[in-house]
Amino acid sequence: MNKITSWANLDFNNHVFFNSVAEINELIQPINRYFGLDSFNYHKTFNDNIQIRLSNKTDWYKHYLSQRLYLQSIFELPAVNYSRSRIIWTNISTHNLILHDAEMFGIKHGITIVEPNHDGYEFFFLGTTTNDSSAINKYLSNFQLLDKFIQNFKSANQDLLVKLHANKITADDWFKNKLKFESINDIDRYSFLTELYQYQLTPREIECLPLLIKACTSKQIAEFLKISHRTVEDYVNNIKHKMNVVSKNELISLLAKQFT
Repeated sequence: MNKITSWANLDFNNHVFFNSVAEINELIQPINRYFGLDSFNYHKTFNDNIQIRLSNKTDWYKHYLSQRLYLQSIFELPAVNYSRSRIIWTNISTHNLILHDAEMFGIKHGITIVEPNHDGYEFFFLGTTTNDSSAINKYLSNFQLLDKFIQNFKSANQDLLVKLHANKITADDWFKNKLKFESINDIDRYSFLTELYQYQLTPREIECLPLLIKACTSKQIAEFLKISHRTVEDYVNNIKHKMNVVSKNELISLLAKQFT
């Protein structure tokens, strides 16, 4: 793992993150042909907040990092913030500057797919350099096909991913990003499912559920919710009682089955 003071200080000309354009372009041919998605950017934030990155639009990605636009992105936060999501770029109110600068490099409409992984979260940024705004409708109607693309990306690029993992980086200034991932819709979903299953959980107990599913420790949950470790343990015990399970492992298994 390498540590740098800022992503803007990365060696853009020689780093492995920017040397796989040909491989990416070959991989994305199907989604380029059928969806017009010819811009592919990827990063993964591990549970310890170290990152890896990849792009086929290296001029744009170098600009994004050198101008520290990652400090203005809701996709550049500690892994504990996220849940599985599919987000149209134009729906992100805080990303106007990022979208404006991306257009300077020809990247217009697109989506970000946020995928949980056993050791963190992966972010797939799929965009188009065409002016065809109707592409948005294609995205919305074919998420299952895009999910298949992501599965293939991970299975077909094991050697590349191993190479990326060997060059993980942490940047000191990355932690200055003070945005918050909009999790209210996620909490609403958990509230709905809680009511559906008639578990009678309190609002604060519901806030613990997505973090428990991610196998966060009580300490991590306490830090995220800004409450005491003892309070979290009380919440977890209450949840176990209300959901009729004995152990935390049983609880996580049941939550994963019913809430994901």
